[in-house]
Amino acid sequence: MQPTEKSLAAPVTHPPHCIAALRTPLLAAARFRHVGDHADAHVQAIPQARAYSVIFQMQDFASHKLWVDQRLVHAGGHSKASMALTDLTNAYACQHLSDYDNVRLQIRNDVLDELGGELFAGKVPGLRQQQGTEDATMRLLVQALLPSLMRRESGDEMFIEHLTLAMVAHLLRRYGQAGLRGAEGRSAGKLSGRQLARATEYVEAHLAQNIALADIANHCGMSRATFARAFKSAMGMTPFAWVRERRLEHAMGLLRRSDLSLADISAECGFSDQSHFARIFTRNVGVAPRAWRSEQRK
Repeated sequence: MQPTEKSLAAPVTHPPHCIAALRTPLLAAARFRHVGDHADAHVQAIPQARAYSVIFQMQDFASHKLWVDQRLVHAGGHSKASMALTDLTNAYACQHLSDYDNVRLQIRNDVLDELGGELFAGKVPGLRQQQGTEDATMRLLVQALLPSLMRRESGDEMFIEHLTLAMVAHLLRRYGQAGLRGAEGRSAGKLSGRQLARATEYVEAHLAQNIALADIANHCGMSRATFARAFKSAMGMTPFAWVRERRLEHAMGLLRRSDLSLADISAECGFSDQSHFARIFTRNVGVAPRAWRSEQRK
């Protein structure tokens, strides 16, 4: 039974095709894509949750319908790079009537409350819902996340934390309702010499492992968001950029002074494999590791 234009019959739960997914401490992300016949498209119930959904379109989405509490609220399409933001405490259902390719984020309310308290002047009263909004900042952040979403590699954890933290902070800043909309961001705070030393010691001791932003922050007795801002203020770069720099410096030392294989060096410096190491090294140094080692030993 198909829904009418004003009401919705009992929906059939039929999830679209998920081609990639990851879950982080701050949000869940997934990419969905479907190409094919939509003549008999099912109505899909969207599970309710104490969370917000962000859907970012990777291509033009020609036609779909959206209901909330059985009331039709949208019938039409969304352009490429547009964004929808919805409150999942409401009873949503949708019907996809054309091909689509999108990235979907789900952010729990408790995460918004926690980061709203850390980054701004008060608790988050909610986010303003959007349909088809153009948001250049989210476009850049989603595009930056795509490689990690589509091909997750060891060593990406801190980069993903950094990106997802930036996403949530941006959503709070731009779409936060009432009391948050005009709130001034809190000061970044400062890292004491002891905290900076503890952060350095922790990273040096764990270079061969996956290092999470939260782990370093906890080691310094700080929240993730506060540490990230204070670290950038003190060092002039993000924790992710600094850890990557330390991995590369350690790798250069091993290339110069040891006879370890490239595979062994990549493992000791925390890269997922030799190919990952070679890509990051070449991108940042300008030459492949093997060629750099040969040049250093002339």
